[in-house]
Amino acid sequence: MKVIHGGNREEISRKTGVDADELIDFSANINPLGLSSKLARVIQQAIPDVIYYPNPKYPELKHAIASHYEVNDDDVFVGNGAVQMIFDTAVALKSKTALVLAPTFGEYERSLSRAGAKVEHYILSPINNFQVNVDHLLDYLMDHPQIDLICLCNPNNPTGQVIAPEKVQRLAKYCRTHQIWLILDEAFMDFVAEDSLSYLHLLDPSDPVIIIRSATKFFAIPGLRLGFAMTKNESLKQQLSMQSEPWSVNTLAQKFGEHMYEDQAYIDRTYDWLQQEKDYLYQQLQTIPYLSVYPSKVNYYLLKSKVPNLREKLWPLKIMIRDCSDYYELGSKYYRVAVRSHQENEQLIAALKKLTANVL
Repeated sequence: MKVIHGGNREEISRKTGVDADELIDFSANINPLGLSSKLARVIQQAIPDVIYYPNPKYPELKHAIASHYEVNDDDVFVGNGAVQMIFDTAVALKSKTALVLAPTFGEYERSLSRAGAKVEHYILSPINNFQVNVDHLLDYLMDHPQIDLICLCNPNNPTGQVIAPEKVQRLAKYCRTHQIWLILDEAFMDFVAEDSLSYLHLLDPSDPVIIIRSATKFFAIPGLRLGFAMTKNESLKQQLSMQSEPWSVNTLAQKFGEHMYEDQAYIDRTYDWLQQEKDYLYQQLQTIPYLSVYPSKVNYYLLKSKVPNLREKLWPLKIMIRDCSDYYELGSKYYRVAVRSHQENEQLIAALKKLTANVL
């Protein structure tokens, strides 16, 4: 299974002749505030330490994450981005039959298949904006007792829908009584209502649950890579510890992570930006006659276009959006756009309106 990701400016530049630095990237859901100047200094100060191996136990990094999320230090595992945590968890849990949403992030199926699991799909419907109905999901699990692992992207990528924590708790209780592992990928949760909808606040040691998070999107460090996972389940901790590789986080990412939650000014600016721009972009996208826009709880929107090859038509206008045709259960009519700065959002809307004159 091949998964295609957004954010490849160099490839689009090569195809179109447009300079990569002139492309506005709506295909990757990264904080448009860019790298924090305070945290950039942390990286610079850490450069002399790259001649040494990092401490493979990462005590300071784990303590910083644990303190922020109010868990114990030994509840935290760290890695080279959330994707590594997904693959490590898939190998550690040794599922025979796993369930993933459709549509959802493709690396779940790839990681679980590589680890030897048969992967089944829980199909979401555009009729209800691709929301997960937990009652229906529980009925599905009762009818499919062979499932021993569920992987949920929450908020889901690319649909932007969130399962409320109390509903996740019902699902976790079912999983506990039926010997099912539950992976919750909350990579985008810190963009949702100031992180108030995370299941972490309800996580219990009896839960067969691991929560995966990412620093990449919120802190705009896709080229640095830092992901982490948290669980209170002792059996799962042991399995992950056996699977974890040494030096999974480089020194620069390690130091960044030790201090990222200290930059409250950057965090506050991010929430201020999101509050203003998320609603603005949604309202403006709804004015484009050839688009259907699905509501979202997070910093991106799923679109359905009546215009074919919309992504390619936007390239000459220096706009990149995410083609979602590689998502299971989506087709060539679906696209995803990130919320960016006000000026960039205006440029996206202007480009879409320019196409309106040409295609309708």
